[in-house]
Amino acid sequence: MERPHNKERIVTMHQMLFEMARGNFNCRIPLSSYDDELETLVVLINMVAEEMKESIFQVGYFNTHRTHQFIAQNSFILDASFSIKSFTPEVISFLGYSESELIGQPIAGIITETSLEQLQKVLNDGIALPITIALDFLPKEHLPVSVSCSIGNLINRSEIILNLVTPVRQDFYNPLAYENENEKHSKTRKADALLIQKLYDYILAHLEEPLPSLKVLSSTFGTNEHKLKDGFRHFFKTSIYQFYNDERLKRAYFMIEITGIPLKNISVMNGFNNYPTFSKSFKKRFGFSPNEMKRNEADFSSMLED
Repeated sequence: MERPHNKERIVTMHQMLFEMARGNFNCRIPLSSYDDELETLVVLINMVAEEMKESIFQVGYFNTHRTHQFIAQNSFILDASFSIKSFTPEVISFLGYSESELIGQPIAGIITETSLEQLQKVLNDGIALPITIALDFLPKEHLPVSVSCSIGNLINRSEIILNLVTPVRQDFYNPLAYENENEKHSKTRKADALLIQKLYDYILAHLEEPLPSLKVLSSTFGTNEHKLKDGFRHFFKTSIYQFYNDERLKRAYFMIEITGIPLKNISVMNGFNNYPTFSKSFKKRFGFSPNEMKRNEADFSSMLED
């Protein structure tokens, strides 16, 4: 394991597993000329990704592995004992609970134990409000979701205000929904969607690299700059560069949260030339710097030293 090429292969395997964990099954680890146990693991990981891609995603949908799109803040009002007094209607679609399942219930029922401890610490230690921290919420039928949460209060009132930036899964394009439209244009629409899907997958597979210019991308995908730029914005409601930047920052957030990989290494693994640039972009995106995040005690870097 101590040989440099083995360390590089393990890092690549980590990156692949991160992509699979976030729903991207299009990546593959390049095979090497080595005939050893690591190469066997590489083959198995690639096979799992292929099987997951084939078994999970329905035929007829583009943007198959989907993405998270962050939308407007939702709010909770808590009393002094951390019970839910009220909330905005969007919370119901975000968490999947009914109004009766939330009103009057302790916030502890919909956030993780660690997040509850963080919330209590902020409020019990007399930290000046408002303050933004990451809390892990527990949707009714899904895995925990980590969101940025602004904690505030009201003048001359004891209530606590939680403002959330909530992620929502969204299928950006489903050609089956257009079956009843004019058949004359259906092939063109599908061809455009497939083109943009290829660009989407290319970006997700190369987040660790600088994004090529629009001219280079259009040449790579055999189209013109206008069609590529406008097509991407039509299907994904954002620019190519903004999507690229958001995705690599979200991947970096995920890696910081669940691993012990050094922050400078994470910045490089997500395509940033230097740590200051990464830290500035991260803080602008999430409201806090990378070194302010609570990290998982499991340090994957120890694997590289075995």
